Amino acid sequence: MTIRRILLLSFIFFVITARSQDMEYFIKLGLQNSPLLKDFQNQINQSAIDSLLIKADNKPRIDANAQILFQPYSDHLGYDNAITNGGNYNALVSVSQVILNRKILESRYQDVNLQRQSVANTSKITFNDVKKLIVSNYLTAYSDYYELNFNTDFLKLLYQQKDILKNLAEKGIYKQTDYLSFLIEIQNQEMQILQLTNQYKKDIHALNQVCGINDTKKYELVYPELKKQKNTDLSNTPQMFQFRLDSLKLVNQRTIVDNKYRPTVSWFADAGFLSSDATQIYKYPGFSAGLNFNLHLYDGKQRQLNYQKLSIQETTRNYYIEAYKKQYNEQLNQLNEMLLSNTVMEEQLKKQQLTANELIDIFKLQLNVGNVSVTDMINAVKNYVNINKTLNQLKINSLQVINEYNYLMME
Repeated sequence: MTIRRILLLSFIFFVITARSQDMEYFIKLGLQNSPLLKDFQNQINQSAIDSLLIKADNKPRIDANAQILFQPYSDHLGYDNAITNGGNYNALVSVSQVILNRKILESRYQDVNLQRQSVANTSKITFNDVKKLIVSNYLTAYSDYYELNFNTDFLKLLYQQKDILKNLAEKGIYKQTDYLSFLIEIQNQEMQILQLTNQYKKDIHALNQVCGINDTKKYELVYPELKKQKNTDLSNTPQMFQFRLDSLKLVNQRTIVDNKYRPTVSWFADAGFLSSDATQIYKYPGFSAGLNFNLHLYDGKQRQLNYQKLSIQETTRNYYIEAYKKQYNEQLNQLNEMLLSNTVMEEQLKKQQLTANELIDIFKLQLNVGNVSVTDMINAVKNYVNINKTLNQLKINSLQVINEYNYLMME
């Protein structure tokens, strides 16, 4: 079987078995299958449990305790019996609870809340990262898919011209070397299609991996309609929101430091049996209750040292904010300049494409009557293919730039 028939049969089989899919199909599956996004959602769910744990930790704590303590005593061995009573036997139920701790609880709840917001915001950033990666891979795959289709269609045209040239060569209108030169160009085009087919398969595998798709389906990709999003205020971006969350975390950490130096009060009570004689323990039921008070007085100025650490972290945060703002604005300017430049070049290439297409149409007519040089025809073919390839790459490059731009605009 000739390469020509293999190529044609392969392409026909591809068209019959391929399913048409657009970019949104892969974005939807990629976001659904992302383990990172699922992980972040689970972390958000866990934060709700953390709040319940704080609430549960503040409720009265009830414990059951039992102790058997035997302390032997004799004339030459043992502790002072006046202190030990020879032993201690108890079975008690105790309850205790910290009270007057509203400020401490507020800071703990705030810590959980900020952590939840931080995870949710990180999930949003990851969502945008995954989406951008999927779009980028789709654009790469579509670029090679377009090239594959264009070169296949163009090869069909060359096959038609080859048959015409062969007849003219047999009649002596063209030299046999002209026909062989044209045949070499066709073979080059056939090899190009084989290479593009392999590359397109690799692109699809890469796209499937990014989207978490595990199949061998063939896809007929739809042209990606990608438009620039409206400008977003920098302060509304997830990255800037993360900086604000970091600031709130530092403020709350300062409150937590202060809470260590607040007085703490707790009440306690117990009830049960307590005796120094195991055989008489049932005769001594009772209960007790009281209050505990604690105030931190001195710890080597750790409070001030912790303040200094938090101040350094706040200074570092401000450095990152300023650096990010500069980088953000620089990226926007660069992307806008690239889009403008690509638009100008694209218009110029479209004009060249029209001219090259007209030239080939003229050569096709002249070839039928033997009034065109085969070398000129081959050069025109190469020029047309190269212009189309450059134009396709430029369009995809512009879409990649828009993808980067939209990523910066995401809220």
